[in-house]
Amino acid sequence: MKTFFQRLMRRSDFLLVLLSVLISILLYLYFAPSAQEVYAVEAPQAVALSAPVEVEGEGSSFAVPKAGPPVRFLMLNTQNYFVPGDKPRSQHFRAMKPVRKREAVASVIASAKPEIVGLVEIGGQAALQDLVRRLASRGLHYPYTRVLERWGEDRALAILSRYPIVKDYSVAECLLEGGTARRMLRGILDVLVKLPDGRHFRIMGAHLKSKRTDDPIAADLLRSREARTLATHVLNATRAMPQMPILVYGDWNAAPDESSLTILTQGRTRASALRRLSPRDDRGESWTIYYKKGDQYNAYDQMYVNAVLSRRMGKKTGMGIVTGEAAGEASDHRAVWCEIR
Repeated sequence: MKTFFQRLMRRSDFLLVLLSVLISILLYLYFAPSAQEVYAVEAPQAVALSAPVEVEGEGSSFAVPKAGPPVRFLMLNTQNYFVPGDKPRSQHFRAMKPVRKREAVASVIASAKPEIVGLVEIGGQAALQDLVRRLASRGLHYPYTRVLERWGEDRALAILSRYPIVKDYSVAECLLEGGTARRMLRGILDVLVKLPDGRHFRIMGAHLKSKRTDDPIAADLLRSREARTLATHVLNATRAMPQMPILVYGDWNAAPDESSLTILTQGRTRASALRRLSPRDDRGESWTIYYKKGDQYNAYDQMYVNAVLSRRMGKKTGMGIVTGEAAGEASDHRAVWCEIR
C-alpha cells in the first residue's frame, strides 16, 4: 500500500510539471509578438507588398550621374479635384470641383513652372487629363503621367512629368504593418523619372489618414502604421538602388514633430532615413493649411529626401511655397516646391 501511494505521488508530481510546462507555452503564445510582427522588425523588406526589386542596370552597379542643373518639383493637394468623367470608386458623395477652382489649380502650378508635379486628392485619370489640358493652355506640357487609383477611395495620388517615367513601382494594395489585413487607403505612388542627361530620380507620394475623425487616437495610430509601412517601402527602394536619389512627398495630416513623421526621418535603417525639407513663403511662414476651427495653421504638406539626394541638393537649395490669389481659390492646401539635382 505504501509503495502504491509513493507511485501515485510521483505520478502527480509529473502531471503537475507537465501542466506547468503547458501553461507556460500557452502564456508565451498569447503574450509574445506574432511571427509577422517579429519578422517585420528583423526583415521589414518582406512585410509591405512592395518587396525590393533589383532592376537591371539600376541596382548597386548603376552609375548615377553627379548633380546637374536644378529640376523643380512641386507638390499640391488639389482638394477633391473631381470631374464628371471619372467613375466613383466608393459610396461617398463626390462634389465636382468647379471650373474656376480647376483653373486656379492650373494657375498655381503654372506660376512655379515645375518640371515634375506631385498631386494629392486628384479624382482619377479623367481629372488628371483635365488638369493636363489646362496646364497646356498655359504653356506647360506634361506628356508623362501616372495616377494611382484604388477601389474604395475616390481621392488618388498622381505624377505629372516633362521627362519620361521609365519605371513604376507604385503599390495600390499596400498591406499595413501590424499583423492585420488592412491596407493603406491611398496606397504608395512610386515612379522612376529619367532626365535627358542620364540622371534618375525616384519620386514617391503618400496621403496619410485624416485627422477629421470621431476617434483621434485611432487615427493617430493608423497614421503611424501607414508611416511605418512607407518607411519599409523606402528601405526596400534603398536596398534595391543604394545610389538612387529619392524624394518623398505627401499630405501627412500631421505636424513635422509628430510621431508618424519621426518614423520617416529615423527610417528603418540609417541609410533609409529621410531629411525633411523646410520651404517657406515670402513672409517666412511654413504653414500649408489653415483650419478656421481652432484658428490653426499647420504644415501638413511636406517633402522628404534621402541622404543621396540631400547631399546633391546641398544646404542652399531653392524651395518655397506658392502664394497669391489663385492659391486660396485652388485648394485649402498651399503648394510647396523644391529644386532637386
